[in-house]
Amino acid sequence: MFNSLKIPVAFLITGIIWALFSDPFITFFTTHTGFTDSNLFRKVNEFLFVVIIAFVLYFEIKKHKQKLIRSEKEYRHLFESNPNPMWIYNSHTLRFVRVNKAAVEKYKYSNSMFLKMTIHDIRPSEEYDVLNADLIDYVEDLRHKGIWRHIKATGEAFYVSLISRPVLFNNESCELVMATDLTELLDKDRRIKTANDALLQISWSNSHELRKPLCSILGLINLMKFSNDQHEQKEMLQLLEECSLERDVIVRRNNEKIPELETEEVA
Repeated sequence: MFNSLKIPVAFLITGIIWALFSDPFITFFTTHTGFTDSNLFRKVNEFLFVVIIAFVLYFEIKKHKQKLIRSEKEYRHLFESNPNPMWIYNSHTLRFVRVNKAAVEKYKYSNSMFLKMTIHDIRPSEEYDVLNADLIDYVEDLRHKGIWRHIKATGEAFYVSLISRPVLFNNESCELVMATDLTELLDKDRRIKTANDALLQISWSNSHELRKPLCSILGLINLMKFSNDQHEQKEMLQLLEECSLERDVIVRRNNEKIPELETEEVA
């Protein structure tokens, strides 16, 4: 606010000082120099004041315009160089009016193709009603619009998190949107869930399936200690072998899941 008042206040003070001191100066000058036409000096004084004000205004306006141009270039650079897809669409027609390089690379549409499309064209048709309902909920501020499913030009679907903000672009009401691809994050969550499920299966197998043959083996060993019958010992050895094979199958099956877990951790 101070910057916006600085120029008017400066001109107000200058004008007051000029008005207070210029007339006494002209009177003093004409009295001591012998010039009787004081009106001529007053007209020159007024003309000089207008010229000075015009020059000052010109340079101030030029300075402000240069700042606006630099600011516009900086914002344009931030928009174009942003690693996340960004676009601006018309709030009424829903047409894209500007897209950055990241959006072109991610969605596989050319810049000219984007400018012929609406925001419906990058979404699955079954979600149009949800999108239209969301557009009705207008907010004049930065807003996180949640997670949405988008479609590339190749037909590939992927999930994005959207942040939007109303802007005025080319004197039209528009919306600036930034999309963050969640593919890697969701894939990581899926891998973690898969690994957790595998760990639960191994844990359950160790506490239930593996315990059964182990208990049988320990029981058979105790029986063999007190048996002198060769036929019984032979039967118990056969049972021991079967229990050991059963335990081996369970251990092998659980071990097959371990490389999958290690792969998930490396990823």
